[in-house]
Order: sequence, then structure tokens, then C-alpha cells
Amino acid sequence: MHRTTQRPRRPAVTAAVTAGVAAGAVVVAAPQWFGLAGTPPFVWAVPFRVPLGLGLAALAGAAGLAGLRWRRALPAAAAVAVVAAASLTATAHRGLSAGDLPPALDGDVTVLASNVLHARADRDAVAALVVGAGAQVVSLPEATRAYAEDVAARVRAASGRDLQVFFTGDRGGRSEEGTALLVAAELGEYRQTDDFAGSATAVTTAVPVSGDGPPLAAVHTTAPVPGNMGEWSRDVPAVREWCAAHPGALAAGDFNATVDHPGLGAAGGCVDAGAATGTGARGTWPSDVPAVLGATIDHALADGSAWRAVGTSVRDVPGTDHRALVSRWRPTA
Repeated sequence: MHRTTQRPRRPAVTAAVTAGVAAGAVVVAAPQWFGLAGTPPFVWAVPFRVPLGLGLAALAGAAGLAGLRWRRALPAAAAVAVVAAASLTATAHRGLSAGDLPPALDGDVTVLASNVLHARADRDAVAALVVGAGAQVVSLPEATRAYAEDVAARVRAASGRDLQVFFTGDRGGRSEEGTALLVAAELGEYRQTDDFAGSATAVTTAVPVSGDGPPLAAVHTTAPVPGNMGEWSRDVPAVREWCAAHPGALAAGDFNATVDHPGLGAAGGCVDAGAATGTGARGTWPSDVPAVLGATIDHALADGSAWRAVGTSVRDVPGTDHRALVSRWRPTA
């Protein structure tokens, strides 16, 4: 008497392979859903949503071509195509445009964030952007104090507006660079605070001397590179928590993170200007690639109970590898 071994049915195998491929595609496209966006290699891939979506679409196309010969590949190709389409659609919904600013009303506050790449960004261009946008709050990561004071002097010469200059240098004392915060005199007198003392994060904070006005933060967090992952995973949430803990707060700068990363993925009571106004997927780094292909790591946040974003604009600045972000905030009451 001979035993016969039942071979697996091909439809069941095809279904299992398709499910596995689809699950893998979803993990690649949306690692934040699985708590993986803050871990290598996803931490470096998740900022580039459009290239990832296009890569998945290309993979689906290649699998579809293979399916012309091996038809069992067609369901997997279709599954990857669906994931790619969903990812690209979600990215487009966040907003890929350069944005625009509505006319400013009384009470509005306009914030400019521009990483100036080791104080190399064109100073006249930065000053012109401050003047043209009517920015009252300016965040300049990777500046020096001298650079920030020079920009403030150029703004004064061009418009007659005075800007207070606050600065936090490199915590390790390894260079003259740090993060500058410029505050227009029309917001009132401010004083610098030391809310991030002892942190690796170069964040400059200031509050109004009178107590009447928004707490401000110019932000530059540690980058998520090998050797700094621990600091990065603490830095980004620390800024978000600062924003949530200070009523009326405004914070802007280079966060070295996107809203898909764990540090910004749950902003609490703080809102992201780009996500709220249609530039949430416009790449701000690196500036030498088309903006739709870049990473959106420069942000403006605000206490959502006190402010609503009414417009953002992503601008090119000569001499730096970041695009600048201008945001306009309007009081909610």
C-alpha cells in the first residue's frame, strides 16, 4: 500500500506569497504604523516619501512584466501597485506645493526658519526674505552670532526694523556655530531662557519680559546618524514637549525629522504649519534635488489652542542646502 502526498494547491501558495509581499510593501511605505520609523534603516528612508512611492511603483511594474510569463506574480504586482498608489496619494494630500502666504492681519505672527549651512547662506538673500515676508520671528540654525547680528543689521538698513538677537552655541564648544533666534521689536522686549541646558540640542528659547507674548524657540536637533541615534531620539520629542508645555508657544527650525518619525508623529497640542496649510510634503532638504523628492525636515510648530496656521511658503536660499520655511500664524481668539 502506497501513501500519496498531497501537494499544496497553487492558489493557496499564490495567496500566501501575495499577502507576504503586500505586508512587506506596507512596512516599507509606512514603517511608522509598526513603530519602526525611528529605527535603521527606516529612519533614513521614511523622509523620502515620493522616491519610496516611485520605487514601489517601479517594483510593481517589474513584477507585472514578470507576470506576463509567470502569471502567479500578477497578484503580488497588483498588491505592491496598490500600496505605492496609496502612499503617493497620501503624500500628495499632505501638500507638495511651494505654498503661499495670505495678507497679514493685526495680531498675526510670521515666522521664518532657514538653516544657513555653517553661516554660508547668502546674507543679503536671508535679510531680503525677512523683510519681504515681514517675519517677526527668525530661526537660523547653523549660524554664528556674528552672522545673525549681520543679518539683523541688513534688515535694519533695508526696512528700519530692529531685531533682537539671541544665540545658543554648540554645547560641546567645538565651533562658533549654533542656533540664532531673531525677534522683531514690535513683539516687545524678550529675554533668553535656558530651557535646554545640558541638552545636545542647539535650541534657543526666549520669552517676553512683560509676560505678554508667545514663548519662542529656534530649533536645531541632532541628526539621526550612526552614533547620534540616542541623542536624536531624545532631542526631537523634547522640543515637541517644550511646545506643548508652553501656552502660546511658537517653535521653528531644522528638526532633522519628519512628521512620520516618532518624535513629531504625535505633536500633542502643537500643530505643524506645513501639514495644516498644504506644504507638508514639500522637501526642505537637500535643496539641490527637486523639492518633491526631498525630505520635509524643517518645520514650524505652534500651540494649537492659541494659534492656527493660515499659510506657509517654502523658499530657495542661495548658499545653503536647506530651503527656508515661512509660516504665518493667526490667533485663534
